[in-house]
Amino acid sequence: MNRFGINLWNWVPVFADEHLNLIDRAAEIGFGAVEIGMNQINFNYAAVRERIEANNLELTLCAALTKGRDISNFDERIRNNTKKYLRECLYAAEQMKARLLVGPLFAGGGKAHHLSADDRQREWELAVCGLREIADVAADCGVVLGLEPINRYRTSVVNTVEQAQQMLYDIGKPNIKILFDMYQANIEEADLCVALETILKANQLVHFHACENHRGAPGMGHIPWHKLIPLLKKYKYEGHVTMETFVEGALDGAWYNFGVTQDELAEIGLRNLRKLFN
Repeated sequence: MNRFGINLWNWVPVFADEHLNLIDRAAEIGFGAVEIGMNQINFNYAAVRERIEANNLELTLCAALTKGRDISNFDERIRNNTKKYLRECLYAAEQMKARLLVGPLFAGGGKAHHLSADDRQREWELAVCGLREIADVAADCGVVLGLEPINRYRTSVVNTVEQAQQMLYDIGKPNIKILFDMYQANIEEADLCVALETILKANQLVHFHACENHRGAPGMGHIPWHKLIPLLKKYKYEGHVTMETFVEGALDGAWYNFGVTQDELAEIGLRNLRKLFN
């Protein structure tokens, strides 16, 4: 059975120890899972795990691969620092009993550029080799990786489901699959339903971000949820359905508000998701 989740970016740009109460708030609103963005990794993992268990929630982690965190960079120092960051995320996941680390692990945001065919292939191979190494660490930690195609304005490495599938094939590890993010797909995919069904058929969908076209709550924009949700049900997807909304100033957050508080945004999204699934 799916659990509806929410990323704590809905309330704060960077999660820290003083935001532990947001886990309680997500549970009070009615969510069954939370996601923590790993902008920083020096918070109290034991305290998070305690709050998660006390509220009967499940936890996923989302890597924050901002500029300078890039496993496919031509600079070896940047690649090594990124591997170190991802290993620390995995160790954090192990301590907090999170079984999923997702995001644009191949490069992240902050790197969208035109390359020659040779350099593009070199960049691709660096991502593949680096993630193959990280997948082994993840396996030791009992964690599955979710590769997220993101839009052209944030990266030029993996934008579409087709590219993500090719990268999975090249990596060749069983514990790396795909995170499908509706906001990103809305920009890049020619047909949202075809893209989603492609990975569902291949049993490659490990996580689903229920995002609107403008990052509002599901149901507030033009995403065709009435066509997409039945696909999740048809193929018996049992993973999390996680809202990834943002407070102003956080990553893809809008530079305007939606006329509601962040609590109300979460409530609207959860109410709409429940209706869609029922």
